[in-house]
Amino acid sequence: MIKTFWIAFRLQITYRVNTIIYSLKQLPLIKRILPVSLYASKSLKAIASVISLLWEIITIFLYKGLYLGLFFIIPILFSNIDSSLQPAFFLNILLFLTIAGAVSNNRLFEPGRDKYYSIILMRMNAAKYTITNYLYELLKIIIGFLGFLIYANITFGLPLYFCLLVPLAVCGAKIISSCYSLYQYKTKGKIRNENSPVKAVWSIIAICYLLAYLPFITGLALPIFISIVILAIMSLGIIGFIYIYNFSLYRPMYQVLLGQKFSNINTSIKEITNSSYLDSISNDVSITSKKKGYAYFNELFVKRHQKLLWRSAKRITIFTLGLLIAAIIALLSFPKVHYEINSLLLNFLPYFVFIIYSFNSGKSVVQAMFRNCDHSMLTYSFYRRKDVIISLFYLRLRDIIIINLMPASVIAIGLPLLIYITDKNTNPWIYPIVFICIIATSIFFSIHYLTCYYLLQPYNSMTETKSSTYSIVMSITYLVCFAFIYLKMNAFVFGLIMITFCIVYIIIASTLVYRYASKTFRLRQ
Repeated sequence: MIKTFWIAFRLQITYRVNTIIYSLKQLPLIKRILPVSLYASKSLKAIASVISLLWEIITIFLYKGLYLGLFFIIPILFSNIDSSLQPAFFLNILLFLTIAGAVSNNRLFEPGRDKYYSIILMRMNAAKYTITNYLYELLKIIIGFLGFLIYANITFGLPLYFCLLVPLAVCGAKIISSCYSLYQYKTKGKIRNENSPVKAVWSIIAICYLLAYLPFITGLALPIFISIVILAIMSLGIIGFIYIYNFSLYRPMYQVLLGQKFSNINTSIKEITNSSYLDSISNDVSITSKKKGYAYFNELFVKRHQKLLWRSAKRITIFTLGLLIAAIIALLSFPKVHYEINSLLLNFLPYFVFIIYSFNSGKSVVQAMFRNCDHSMLTYSFYRRKDVIISLFYLRLRDIIIINLMPASVIAIGLPLLIYITDKNTNPWIYPIVFICIIATSIFFSIHYLTCYYLLQPYNSMTETKSSTYSIVMSITYLVCFAFIYLKMNAFVFGLIMITFCIVYIIIASTLVYRYASKTFRLRQ
């Protein structure tokens, strides 16, 4: 098994090195400097392999440190809760996020390219490959957690034996989840795909996150003793590794799982996985439009793909509306918390930038446009003319803005309403500023995704993302929006800043698309 792991590890490092070289060659300025012969350079690959190996070691601690810092330490330290309650809060978050991670973050069922290259193309022993790599993932969890849990022991006064128990509990929870999914495949043929979680998984994640951070609102967390007992029981889940070790259906399972992502394994599998996607596209031949030119073309597309384009926005709107109604009922029932809630709403408006970012369906709408239209139309030269691109850009921008305004409008109306309920003497200028700020933020993300699509067009004919620049921009967007969670600013001031920024961004984005989109809106190779 050690030989199997070493071959797979070297393959993973090689793939990572080639990906880095490819990504560098996609950057606008660097790609002209780097020759194609880099892929054959043994010295460069040796250096890149060392760097990649060092990065593998660093990430063992980096990811666990970010996870514990962002989701545990920062919320507890910045919430100003009593120090005597900090251990209970820490354990409460740990317990429920461990459950969420067990059902949503399990490498055993991730259809990655490393599995595809190793199991399908190189015909490696699927059981040996899976077991050794899964052991390696569990070992990284144990090593990564230990160092930072010792810090938690010092900061929150958690028992040392508990710090040693937690990594085992996390691994045990993941093993229990894996055993259940393997049993489901063996008995019912159901295959778990980590990249496409089902509704039940999303529901469990939402409930777990709610229960994890509910104590920050109610002030009540699970007793320390109960949390430790449950985590101790979870740690016994490591015994379940025996089932994983003896499981004999890894190859057929991965053939189907990887076939859902890599079309050249089995064409019929791709058709099956696309069936639900195609069902959301209307085949009604009576659908038409009274418009002319590209407005006619765009309206037909929107009407025929209405279910696909609006599905996410409608669900989020219903969910947001439900939360708003629940919040109103809670505030009317508990007037004693009005002062604290009003203070939060007036000082944590930046938090809603991340919420609007999370709810915005601009990226998925753009992907639908490419998959169902542009990947074919871009093969025609007339479709890449400047006048055609600009015409469709503004037509699509209008549609994306309208789609995203549905859930955003609920927040834009709901926030001022909650502010009014909690304090009727609030400065009247706050209400229009907050409303316009939320609407402007939604419009900003709509134009941001469409602008990035036209200026960086990241997809090839197989709808794979092939632009490192696009990936970098999307990552920076996420990090900036996430950082807004920790920004505290007066709602009036932040609202004015955000409205101004959105207006300026819209002008700049429109100018860039007008000048450069005709050159950049191409199929990736």
